[in-house]
Amino acid sequence: MSRSGAFGGPPRPGVSVRELANGFRWGGRSLVPGSAEGHRRPVSAREFPTAWARGGAARAARTVFLEAAMNPLLHAALTPTVAGAEVFGSLGDDPVIIVSNHSSHLDAPMLLCALPRAVRERTAVTAAADYFFDSTWRGLSSALAFGTVPIERRGGAPSSTPLELLRGGWNLVVFPEGTRSADGSRGRFRLGAGYLAMTAGVAVVPAALRGAYAAMPRGRAWPVPGRPRVSVRFGRPLRPGDGEDVRAFTGRLAAEVTRLGVEDTTSWWASLRSPDAAGAGAGGDTGPSVSSGASARPAAGAGPARRAPAGAPGMARWRRIWEATEPPAAARPRSPWDH
Repeated sequence: MSRSGAFGGPPRPGVSVRELANGFRWGGRSLVPGSAEGHRRPVSAREFPTAWARGGAARAARTVFLEAAMNPLLHAALTPTVAGAEVFGSLGDDPVIIVSNHSSHLDAPMLLCALPRAVRERTAVTAAADYFFDSTWRGLSSALAFGTVPIERRGGAPSSTPLELLRGGWNLVVFPEGTRSADGSRGRFRLGAGYLAMTAGVAVVPAALRGAYAAMPRGRAWPVPGRPRVSVRFGRPLRPGDGEDVRAFTGRLAAEVTRLGVEDTTSWWASLRSPDAAGAGAGGDTGPSVSSGASARPAAGAGPARRAPAGAPGMARWRRIWEATEPPAAARPRSPWDH
């Protein structure tokens, strides 16, 4: 029933344009009547096809897009720095899994643009099937632009594509948290990346992204003005130890991602002594924020910080957001004598 007439009076029968628009199935998925649910044929799961995006023509188009469009756009909107990309030179052509914290839609473009071209051209990005592949246009565009492959994060049959790609010589970017952080702090690492590494027998390269949450948190479609500073720091490749199970290995990956975020704000030596990094990875539990790294920055001459990590249990959400949105410190040459 529509709203009241222009001059008052009882509502007129009918459906308004707004009600019609709200009730329309814009995704094109037809509804099954309730009386017919019991007779509905089971629909077999079908993975969104992305093999075409790894062909020669699509890879060439993706290289042009990332180098001629996305990378200049990131440098125009942000002030990015990259450290540690030389670790890929020691790996040769061996496939690896790249794991990182996840707090923004900037994360995947930043990581891809930070990789050497030879590595990037054979790198795919795992993406949530229920978000990036719920519509045809979004799935096609993300697969072409970033080489994404769908993974299920809400249960269901796991995809065999990531393991097949690793065995075929492709690198994989995996965000073990499964979703973007709501407050900038690192969430619990799920076991998928560790399981893939142990099953395929490949190394894992940890990476810490700082400043992405402050630059473009959830809910924004464009970075904030002012070219905020962001950084990508890669760490040394990690492999499971003898007798190490997937949960312990995942906890070690989480701790190393946190340590890299601390190193990016202080120094390598200070990151080894940081209580934030030391207690971040047990079981892959929630750890401190690595979006800005502000919580790890010690005062001059005061030694390493001893306050609670930004992602510590019980910490107020406003403080986690406040610390994650503090601009990262400007990059500067560090003396080996700095602590």
